Amino acid sequence: MFLIKTTVLLNARVYNLQQSCYREGEFFPEHCHEFHEFFLVVSGTLEHILNGTRTLLPEGTLQLIHPGDHHLLRCAKGCPEVRIFNCNVHSEEIVKVLSFLSGGHEFSLDDCVQRVHLPPHSAAWNYLTGLAEKGFEKTGNPLLRDSILRHLTGAVFLTLMLRSGHSSTETPQWLADSCEAMKRKENYVEGLPCFLRLAARSQEHLCRSMKRFYGISPQEYILELRLDEAVRLLLNSEMEISAIACEVGFRNLSYFRRCFRKRFYVSPGIYKKMRKSRCGNPSAALKGKTFSFSGLRRKTEF
Repeated sequence: MFLIKTTVLLNARVYNLQQSCYREGEFFPEHCHEFHEFFLVVSGTLEHILNGTRTLLPEGTLQLIHPGDHHLLRCAKGCPEVRIFNCNVHSEEIVKVLSFLSGGHEFSLDDCVQRVHLPPHSAAWNYLTGLAEKGFEKTGNPLLRDSILRHLTGAVFLTLMLRSGHSSTETPQWLADSCEAMKRKENYVEGLPCFLRLAARSQEHLCRSMKRFYGISPQEYILELRLDEAVRLLLNSEMEISAIACEVGFRNLSYFRRCFRKRFYVSPGIYKKMRKSRCGNPSAALKGKTFSFSGLRRKTEF
């Protein structure tokens, strides 16, 4: 059975709260919108496909949807019924709420986690669902309804901010996870497009966050990962330099040589020859020089 619904349009309304119930086989088709949305899974298990990723959301789940996100909602297989509250909010209102919660300090909405799970009978969960129920009951009083939903929105984002480790110094989880994922060879060989896909953030926001928390740009981080692998291959393989450059993601041999010399003060050819020298350890000849490894400046201590 299909549930055919039109996309919700906020128009002049700042908030729009709905209560939805899906039975097995029923779903809301994939869609996106230009405003923010959050929903609470009140009972049952919801199957949620967000930007192509399928997740089962049990009772007690709070999920945030950003403008431009594509998602589909349906009752999970084997679950007789799932009930949710979902609230659509103008993005301008979200900015105001975040500014109030953070006391005017810089906090990017992109740094918020999008999903948290609370114990269904906990005080925090009962508070959120209680506000949603009150907001739904007051549909005949728009002013009171919006006041309740503004309160609910603040409570929702405070919950997300707390789970995001909101701090001016703590690295956001999305950034730490995407940096770790970029260490896989297939990812840093692909380069910046892969980094943006893993981070699920705009290039501008990724650049600002990398500079703020790691002190380097995304491109510099990728370059260092590639050079780390190039050194490993120079030390442990008989590959030609041109093949090594291509293997780690460089498409221009002269650019590879230039980057390598800038970091290690010698050309890759000399570095490779030093491996075969009588000392057998090129690192020994470079002892005491300062290099950069994956965003951290340090002095060599071989």
